[in-house]
Amino acid sequence: MKNKWHPIEWIYKDYKYFLGFALKKTKDKMLSEDLVQETFLQLMTMNQHRLLIIIESGKIKTYICKIMMVKYFSQKSQFNKKIVQYNKKKIKCEPSFLESLANRHNQIDEDHDKYIGDLNDKIDNCLMQFDEYDRKLFNLYYELGLSTRKLSEETKISQKAIEYTINKVRNNIKDLI
Repeated sequence: MKNKWHPIEWIYKDYKYFLGFALKKTKDKMLSEDLVQETFLQLMTMNQHRLLIIIESGKIKTYICKIMMVKYFSQKSQFNKKIVQYNKKKIKCEPSFLESLANRHNQIDEDHDKYIGDLNDKIDNCLMQFDEYDRKLFNLYYELGLSTRKLSEETKISQKAIEYTINKVRNNIKDLI
C-alpha cells in the first residue's frame, strides 16, 4: 500500500459497509451513524503505524466491526450509556401526536408563565404591606441568595433578628396568598 493517504482515508472508503453493519446490529439509523462515528474517532486517536499494519494485513474490516461490537454491547462503554439515554428519550408514535403534544406543551408553558407572573405580582403586593426594613431584608435574603449568617455579617443585624423577620414575612405572604 502506498502512503499517499492517511490510514483513516483508506478506511473511510468503506464507510457505507460499516454503516450497514452497524444498522443491522442497532436497528436504528441515528444510533448506527453515532456508532460508526464513535469508532472512527477512536481510530483517529490510534497509533497510525499500528493502523497501517492492520490495513496491510487485510483484516481492517473485521477489526473495525469488532470495535463497533464492543462499543455497542459493552456495559462499560460510553456509547452504551448514550444508547440507554437515547432509548429513554425515544418516543414511538405518530407525527400528528407529536405535533399535538408540542402544541399542548406550548400552551402549558404559556399558562405556567402567566401563573408565575400572577404569583409574583401577588407577592410584590403583599410585600408592599410590610415596612421598608422587613421588605428590604426579605428581598436581600431571596434575591441575593445569602444565608442569614452572611446577611448578618453584611448588615450588622443579629442573625436571630434576620431569621425572625424573614419567617414573619414569609408566613404573612403565605397567609395573604
